[in-house]
Amino acid sequence: MNDRVPRLLIALTLLVALILQLIELPYALAVLRPLFVPMVLVYWVMVVPQPMGLLTGWLVGLLLDVLLGSVLGQHALGLTVMVFVTLQVRGILSLYPVWQEALALTPIWLLYTFLMFWIDGATGHRADPLLLWLPLLTTGPSWPLLFALMSSLNRRGQHDPLAL
Repeated sequence: MNDRVPRLLIALTLLVALILQLIELPYALAVLRPLFVPMVLVYWVMVVPQPMGLLTGWLVGLLLDVLLGSVLGQHALGLTVMVFVTLQVRGILSLYPVWQEALALTPIWLLYTFLMFWIDGATGHRADPLLLWLPLLTTGPSWPLLFALMSSLNRRGQHDPLAL
């Protein structure tokens, strides 16, 4: 909502989300890991849509493809579609309390997950269904916590761009 949001803060939060997505976890925890990169992208698209457009989603997706070793363009397509849909419903979502936002955003994260599933199937990659679908159960409930944390960082970043 404020154009003064430092791009460094946006880049750092996306970098942390990428790192959290890449950390190796035991299987029992890995299936419950929220979709950190999509959640952070959705947050920034809802708060500052101008610098966070389709190109950002595509570039972060390509980086995620390279880091995960997946089909090049798989996450880029999924994140770009997710950002597009979020931009379309952003005005409506901002009217909801954060817990209702989490419920309303779940179909968007479901669409992203379905695109990952579909591309894996179309390219002949056998992804573990639990690692693909179960994170949806933790992503929605994690949204209020991530929203509060990111809003706090965003407020601090507006006053002092170097304070994290």
